[in-house]
Amino acid sequence: MHAKKTARSLCLSLAIFMTLATGLTGCGGSKSAGESTAAASASVSTGTANDSTAAGASKIDTSNEVELTGYLLGDRPQGMDAVLEKLNEKLLKDINATLKINYIGWGDLQAKYPLVLASGDNVDWIFTANWAYYGQEAAKGAFYELNDDMVRTYMPKHYAATDARAWKEAYINGKIFMVPTATPDKKVDECIIREDLRKKYDVPEVNSWKDIEPYLEAIKKNEPGMIPLNIDSAIDIGRPFNYTLKAESKGYTDLLAATSGGSGIVYDSDDPNGTLIKMTDPSVVNDYKVAAKVIKGWYDKGYLNRNAYSNKVRSKDSFEQGKSGVAFGNTVDIQSTLTKAQSMGWETKVISGLTAKGTYPQDSYINNGFAVTAKSKNPERTLMAMDLIMEDVEYNQIAYYGIEGVNFVVKDGKIALPDGLTADKNTYPPDASGFWFTNKDLLKTQAAWSDEYVQLREDAKKKVAPCVYAAFTPNTDKVKTEVASLNPVIVQYFNPINLGMFKDIDAAFDTLDKKLTAAGFEKLFAEMKTQTDAYKTSMN
Repeated sequence: MHAKKTARSLCLSLAIFMTLATGLTGCGGSKSAGESTAAASASVSTGTANDSTAAGASKIDTSNEVELTGYLLGDRPQGMDAVLEKLNEKLLKDINATLKINYIGWGDLQAKYPLVLASGDNVDWIFTANWAYYGQEAAKGAFYELNDDMVRTYMPKHYAATDARAWKEAYINGKIFMVPTATPDKKVDECIIREDLRKKYDVPEVNSWKDIEPYLEAIKKNEPGMIPLNIDSAIDIGRPFNYTLKAESKGYTDLLAATSGGSGIVYDSDDPNGTLIKMTDPSVVNDYKVAAKVIKGWYDKGYLNRNAYSNKVRSKDSFEQGKSGVAFGNTVDIQSTLTKAQSMGWETKVISGLTAKGTYPQDSYINNGFAVTAKSKNPERTLMAMDLIMEDVEYNQIAYYGIEGVNFVVKDGKIALPDGLTADKNTYPPDASGFWFTNKDLLKTQAAWSDEYVQLREDAKKKVAPCVYAAFTPNTDKVKTEVASLNPVIVQYFNPINLGMFKDIDAAFDTLDKKLTAAGFEKLFAEMKTQTDAYKTSMN
């Protein structure tokens, strides 16, 4: 992933090691949240949901108008202010509250996310997930502890819609600090290529990631204004390597992988036992070296952008601007890119990033969600507002699609663009606002979805597979020093391998192995082995 220059690597490590305590492990009979929480932890309130919810709701005091400040991730849509005005009009009427929403851009995510919570500013809620700082910030006391009675009283719609497992997955030391989505995405990693350019330059068909090199070569040779793989520093920086590693060998995943770092403890996402191993162990290191050799060849040939560390523009956005030959995303978020490409007259093709077995780890419930901050002055009203946004059909539709008649219309039961509006001019594209934790079962099919895209979504459901560590959130209290030491090692010594920025593959992995050991790998490994064994027992 990272580090061409040592100085830059060290600067990155200072910002990134703070992200490590959260697990980007994302792999993938309904009971009530009350049953779930009561069964798992005595610290969570028990009781009967029906009577207490009604009684609690009748006592809620909303006489004082409040403004609720929240943070979402990504880029603020151009039409967000108008959509927020519409949402606030409804919220003011229903619960006497309004929302103020700020955004943390992808390029600023590593540094800004923890700063927002530590700043002392009045923040009521923030997007969180197992890949977005949930474990880390909860351990630091940044999030408000929730209990069963609160959820039942202030989020009755979401309480009713959410499976018991969701709350179980959210536990950290028997306590809950986030509200998970009720509907985990059925998605896999996807990338888009310019099929029209592939045909133009007479490149063989690309049916899997292993077929992609001739296409990259053709883009490099014939499209001077386009970089074959123009990746950013936050989201895409490890994807070419990971796509290659999965396709060539197994779905190795770092147990403590953060946005741009890790620990060196890996497992195969297809392994039902979740066997942990050191990434430089002789039994797996050759698999890494095969992928490293491919990526080094691409880097040397100029297929990868040289400014990956400083580039804050995602490959999806570069692709839409005609500056990248590949757009990385997932089954859900690539739809807008496909629609924009179609409006440009481009022919596209989607390639799934799967393991050699043809699978992708299923998302957990905590892959999308939000947390009330510990400093919130209005936790109850925050939960009430989010209950409406997540589970009320009209609120959900506004949050996800925008304003009816401006950003969308409903035609024949499907979401469509108003007459005269094209996808590239829509100021509030679907799935672009950051409200990814809403109940997606309430959303309508989009008229813009081609038959191919509808099929892609159906195919994704068949490709996702259970992953033993889907919702594992490590407790790093006993190994804080090791975590803080190992993540910079990954940033400085493994991330350059991810981008092909090295001369000797064997020497690079030998150095990585020594640095991992010196940083306390064995102690962290032993602690994570104990925790994952207990986690597997608790989830069975």
